[in-house]
Amino acid sequence: MAIIDFLKYILLGIVQGFTEVLPVSSSGHVQLFMVLLNVDITENLLFQIVVNTGSLIAFLAIFAKDIVQLAKDCFHFVFRPSRRETTREGFVFVLKLLLASIPAAIVGICFKDAIDEALEAYGTLLSGIGLLVTGTILLLVSQLRIRHGKTDFTCKDAIAVGVAQAFALVPGLSRSGSTTAIALKRGIGLDTALRFSFMMYIPVSIGSLLFAVMDFAEEPGSLPGAVTLVSYGVALAAAMFATLIAYRLIFNAFRSGRLKLFSVYCFGVGLLSIVLFMVV
Repeated sequence: MAIIDFLKYILLGIVQGFTEVLPVSSSGHVQLFMVLLNVDITENLLFQIVVNTGSLIAFLAIFAKDIVQLAKDCFHFVFRPSRRETTREGFVFVLKLLLASIPAAIVGICFKDAIDEALEAYGTLLSGIGLLVTGTILLLVSQLRIRHGKTDFTCKDAIAVGVAQAFALVPGLSRSGSTTAIALKRGIGLDTALRFSFMMYIPVSIGSLLFAVMDFAEEPGSLPGAVTLVSYGVALAAAMFATLIAYRLIFNAFRSGRLKLFSVYCFGVGLLSIVLFMVV
């Protein structure tokens, strides 16, 4: 593998990591950079698994304490009735996370082939349109002034946010932007909305990775050589650290009212994607 290809994979890992968190759509940006870098990873399922695993590892690290505590709460609630009153909140929170994950799971399972075919034929165009929609969503969210709203999700809130996450399977439509926007619109406080949005990414990401691994196991193709595996490992690390850095930035972006900048950015990149689809 040439050094330029090595650098391309690292850059794609960084793009995946940053845009997985920031409200600008990771799928749309990866699709765009594939065109700009003349790299086709749509058939390289292993690489997609690697970079998405990098982001997942980052989120598991960010929420490690929460995950451990929630696991304890669920265990005690189910197997130790005497402690149900003190562990009910954590148990219910996990149920709401799972409830919010159902819409995306249904769409992913039922329409996976259709989505894959659309991506193969119109990936850049769909990404561009999705980014324009994301820009519009961010522009609307920037007008909201909800900073200290509700600190808890109802089941209806969880379903609404879950539906938004399902729509975000469309490339270019930001998952974090869409889910947080719906939560804020329903009166959820900013910190609570962002925390729930990123935590619900974990079960959906694990599920999608499992399906990707099963697909790869069925059609593994030619396994990469040692040099390629090294570049994949570096791309994984790049995606992981980029996700960690972006997570620190996202809260400030929402709190400081800089979403308009992200909105303008999405409009620009969306138009660029559409132009590239037309000329490439």
